[in-house]
Amino acid sequence: MDPFSMVVAIVFLGCGTGIITTFIDKAFGTKQKQAQLEAKMAQDHVRILESQLVEAHRHNDQLQKQLEWHTKMLETQDRLMKQLTDGTTTERAAVSRT
Repeated sequence: MDPFSMVVAIVFLGCGTGIITTFIDKAFGTKQKQAQLEAKMAQDHVRILESQLVEAHRHNDQLQKQLEWHTKMLETQDRLMKQLTDGTTTERAAVSRT
């Protein structure tokens, strides 16, 4: 086999391999690209859910603080009402004694 025949055989094998890989890529490459697209969409969805979770935790903390503040306000109101009620009862008792 002379060198020219070897070069022709190598070029023929290279072209054949290129054609076969092109067909395989066309046949199965679409599925791979679709799988990559689905994976990217899933990652985007996960990021959205994570940001919603963080926002929900922040909102929950705000509501917890608001609940504590309202509870303190109600306790203060109850104490003041009790003081006013006790003061009125004491004054009525003092007035009735005189």
